Amino acid sequence: MLSPWRQDRGGNAVAPSDFRRTRDRVLVLDPIDEGALAHLARHYDLTVRYGPSAGELVELICDADAVVLRSGARLPAEVLAAAARLRVIVRAGSGTDNIDLNTARRRGIGVFGVPGESASAVAELGIGLLLAVARKIAVADRRLRAGVWDKPNLAGIELGGKTIGIVGQGHIGVALARLASGFSMNILAAVDNPTDERRDRLAGQGIGLVGLPELLAESDIVALAVPLTPATRHLIGAPQLRRMRPTALLVNVSRGGVVDETALLEGLVRGDIAGAALDVVTAEGTRPALADLDQVVLTPHIGAMTAEAQRRIGETVIRTLATALSGGEPENRIC
Repeated sequence: MLSPWRQDRGGNAVAPSDFRRTRDRVLVLDPIDEGALAHLARHYDLTVRYGPSAGELVELICDADAVVLRSGARLPAEVLAAAARLRVIVRAGSGTDNIDLNTARRRGIGVFGVPGESASAVAELGIGLLLAVARKIAVADRRLRAGVWDKPNLAGIELGGKTIGIVGQGHIGVALARLASGFSMNILAAVDNPTDERRDRLAGQGIGLVGLPELLAESDIVALAVPLTPATRHLIGAPQLRRMRPTALLVNVSRGGVVDETALLEGLVRGDIAGAALDVVTAEGTRPALADLDQVVLTPHIGAMTAEAQRRIGETVIRTLATALSGGEPENRIC
């Protein structure tokens, strides 16, 4: 089927011209695709505010019919309590740890996500981070820029033949496994609901389904691809790090809170594991103590930050808003 979407000269997503024009008020709190933003400006009473203070956010949300946000903004109970008109929240990405879902549910606010559109981008970054820490690319770059030719101390490891243990087999975990197979890696996976049917299906893809303790003990690389929930907060702490091999590497492309960063810092210094590559930290926007270690590679939550992923996400945001605000039922409802 041909897509009704086209791209302008800048490569931005442009929606069909027959989308219904409304006067619903839409509040955008985090950057989204420019083409999607332009469409929202044409079809809604649009307000765009990035990084508002708590007080300003309460004022902004009080007359909004819909809110669009990514991971930067937060909608706690006290903010949602002020949202007298709010009917729709669209999380332009995956993960809802920044939205009080219980309050949204009680107030009858529909919450919708875009969970799969950035999976390939996040998985590709995960492999990039793994290569950066495994081959010491980041530290080599820093030393060369500082005028230090340190080739003898920059020997790394190859990925081929190594075992990668992927925690989580959602959209991102599946994409990670697909890319890892291209490096001739052995793949283990741990999931929260390890049924026999799922075990057989993963086995058919060359993936061994095991429990988390076994995955930690048997993997050369542990990659985290799970949402942040009460069950996954500090899923990796001191006991889990001690189960891992001293030569193992940890990759986190999920959420910072999935890892106990204090335990990780201490474990790296102690030599429990050899290195870590993180796209996420607990306190975003700050310099983590882990940045002091050469065996750590850090990026500022850029997993979904590709032009292609943002375009796809923007298109889904537009469709979701159009359907939900007109009384329809989008397929990507969270609650």
